[in-house]
Amino acid sequence: MRKLYYFLVLLLIFLTCFWLQAETDFLPYHNFFQLRSALIQITGLISVTLMSIAMLLAMRLRFIERQTHGLDKSFRLHKHLGIASVTMAIVHWLLAIIPKYLVQWQLLARPEKGNGPFNEQSLYSLIKPLRGIAESIGEYSFYGFVILVAISLLSAIKYKNFKITHRLISICFLAIAFHSAILIKHAYWPYPITYIALTFITLGSCAALWSLFGQIGKSKQHSATIVSATYNAINKVLDLTLQTPNWHGHKSGQFAFIQFPGEEAHPFTIASADHQQGKLSFLIKELGDFTSKLKEHVSVGQQVKVEGPYGCFNFAEAGPQLWIAGGIGIAAFKAILQERGKISSYQKVVLYYCTETPDNDFLHTLQAQATQANVTLKVINNRLDPFLTVTQLNKELGNITQYKIWFCGPTKFSHALKCDLKTLNYDLHHFHEELFEMR
Repeated sequence: MRKLYYFLVLLLIFLTCFWLQAETDFLPYHNFFQLRSALIQITGLISVTLMSIAMLLAMRLRFIERQTHGLDKSFRLHKHLGIASVTMAIVHWLLAIIPKYLVQWQLLARPEKGNGPFNEQSLYSLIKPLRGIAESIGEYSFYGFVILVAISLLSAIKYKNFKITHRLISICFLAIAFHSAILIKHAYWPYPITYIALTFITLGSCAALWSLFGQIGKSKQHSATIVSATYNAINKVLDLTLQTPNWHGHKSGQFAFIQFPGEEAHPFTIASADHQQGKLSFLIKELGDFTSKLKEHVSVGQQVKVEGPYGCFNFAEAGPQLWIAGGIGIAAFKAILQERGKISSYQKVVLYYCTETPDNDFLHTLQAQATQANVTLKVINNRLDPFLTVTQLNKELGNITQYKIWFCGPTKFSHALKCDLKTLNYDLHHFHEELFEMR
């Protein structure tokens, strides 16, 4: 994943180099307004490029998911690019707006504007009249874009409203794309920077339209029927089983989006191995408004939509493995336990299940699955025992740096473990985790 961030930085460096090729007289400039014009161009180009890549990441395309090592990682990168693009857009806006006020306050001399060479038969003669409206559309779309991104970053906002803000962001992006394409400096037209920028703008616009027409994930959607729904009051977990006739199979550790009637689709880990029968099990913990009320609205025979599978939590690395589940994170390991129970495996695996609400029936089933899968199960009762630490793991397992780690649980738990692992010079490339905070 880190390599992908390096690639994006390299991409922006190349974009800047192509811009410098077009801005041959960037340094030194004769006056402030020439420098301002050049900086407005590059900040705008970087911002719309980052926005376009963020739009592409939101499309849930399989080849992009492979590059990011999972849709959860794609969404995290999508979030970071959204923040970065807004930051650059604010710089772009400040460069455009502040000098205008300085001129009004007579702190800067008004720049002299020249017409330059102009061919009435050229393509530019058709585009030039659009520049005024492009500036106005870009300014108001920028305000909307900043507000919507800020709203979507608020964790308190409900998921349904979060989805609405993202649809509105797509509309804002289309307006910003128009603004960016029309206002590319005419002097840049003979240079590659123009065509690079237009390529990203076109790709981002296609992604935005795909989203607005509700086509994202459409090819992976399947109709399903609820065949069982059991609620565990101790763990506050809904055990849901769906029959999905056209399901094309999944790998252990993957997840899917479930769309219940009248609701937006939500992601949940698939807690069953692929038996090629179209049956999917999910363990859904009460963690918010939607999941807390779900048990009251589901019933056997109800029709839902399932989209997936997604994710690359695939247990593929060779060598001793350490699995750590925090709370409902155990769902990510249920499928692999079932899968390994049907094959002869001599790979050393230790599974730590950390829970505040241990349920005897669930633990009995989990222990039976672990034994059949040749996995050593250790249960940490967080009500009675101290929280699991790297020190404890080292004491019980020996040299923990020899293990490849798969983690699924609360973010704070993950962060604490990784901080302690760094002190042991553990290679965090071998620390795999699901990122279910997808917003």
